[in-house]
Amino acid sequence: MATAGSSPTPRLTASIVLIEDDDSVRKAMAEYLETKGYSVTQTARGEEGIAQVDGETEVVIADWKLPGMSGLDVLREVRRKNPSCEVLIVTGHGSIDSAVEAMKEGAYHYVTKPVNPTLLLRILGELVHRRSLEAEVSQLRQQLDSQYGFENLIGRSPPMRRVFDVIRQVAPTRITVLITGESGTGKELVARAIHQNSPRKNGRFVAINCAALPATLLESELFGHEKGAFTGAVQRRQGLLQAAHGGTLFIDEVAELEPALQVKLLRVLESRVVTPLGSTREDPVDLRILAATHQDLDKRVQDGRFREDFLYRLKVVSLQLPPLRDRREDIPQIARTFLDQAVKDNGLTARRFTPEALSRLTGYHWPGNVRELRNVIESAAVMSTDESVGIEDLPPPLVERIPAGVGGLFHVGQTMGELERAAILATLKEHGGNRTKTAGVLDISLRTLQRKLKEYEVAESR
Repeated sequence: MATAGSSPTPRLTASIVLIEDDDSVRKAMAEYLETKGYSVTQTARGEEGIAQVDGETEVVIADWKLPGMSGLDVLREVRRKNPSCEVLIVTGHGSIDSAVEAMKEGAYHYVTKPVNPTLLLRILGELVHRRSLEAEVSQLRQQLDSQYGFENLIGRSPPMRRVFDVIRQVAPTRITVLITGESGTGKELVARAIHQNSPRKNGRFVAINCAALPATLLESELFGHEKGAFTGAVQRRQGLLQAAHGGTLFIDEVAELEPALQVKLLRVLESRVVTPLGSTREDPVDLRILAATHQDLDKRVQDGRFREDFLYRLKVVSLQLPPLRDRREDIPQIARTFLDQAVKDNGLTARRFTPEALSRLTGYHWPGNVRELRNVIESAAVMSTDESVGIEDLPPPLVERIPAGVGGLFHVGQTMGELERAAILATLKEHGGNRTKTAGVLDISLRTLQRKLKEYEVAESR
């Protein structure tokens, strides 16, 4: 229920259907509202008013006592026809009980006769202002969905399809997920996608990078502290665990956590309570924890640098992100997306890759993965002097010439495994997908070729 406060509300316009059987009252209200910037359609009967309500109608003002269709009937029909439309009921002083009934049925507010124009304008202003804020929040949420939903996780390769499948499976749950992969593969982006596609999407997504803070400060950041808990703690501070209540806490570079802090976080995961530094108080928290690392945590457990019980609690589900070199077929799409974004962000004219530049991007080994690719594309977009982004616009590691006689398959920095994969796939393509011919040309057995292609997840065509 809205309340008519004492502070003025900014004047906003709205499309209103006014239903009032008293001609003089209806015309006076309509004229007054129109002078204040509102668009008013007026009718004397409920049936006529309902006929005027469409998807663009924002407010219906209806008298409670109408000939034929009552104000309550109008309210119910408006709610059915346009659920987003608000209804304001006008009632006599002796019909307060009816007004309360209308509120229970979903009316936004009511005013009594004779209608106070200032009060009516204030209520409408609050109503329309609230709708404007709701529309803004909805738009921002759509932007978040676009930015951190599946739309921003680009790729159609088999490894990325597996990533999408896991996200769809785990997002609706509250289980912890350990996201692993090389630096630059997009671990935080995946964590945000899990959050944004979960029931917790309306809560906060709080992220912390353990490698960026010393252990003493990290504990305070996570758990918060009381005033005087340590030197420099001049006031009470809420920790990120409490800040993520109702939402998701993403712990990046979790391998950097000290064992003592691992124990404290393990307790949070099991008991769902947080004790700030310098306090004996236990604050209940309802949050989901997602963690990420580029390191081998199993090896760190063997080395005694990571607690095994904490690892088991973190990786209820483990999601391994593929390096960019293992999903080269996604590179053209990713590169074009980054190029369009760079053009937009830097106010440039439209840019397009030359075939040679796109081929060089696809063949490069990308030690920095998607993060490196984004930086390379933005640099190339800015350095390009016309609409074409060519090899000459790429940074030095990608501009180095390819040795002659290697068929364009070799690039500086490629591993032997990558070169082998490129040679097999290129030969297979050259022979129209015929595996027997390909094996013969490469001087390997058909069984070896089939095993290799299975590793590359190449479907059999013949």
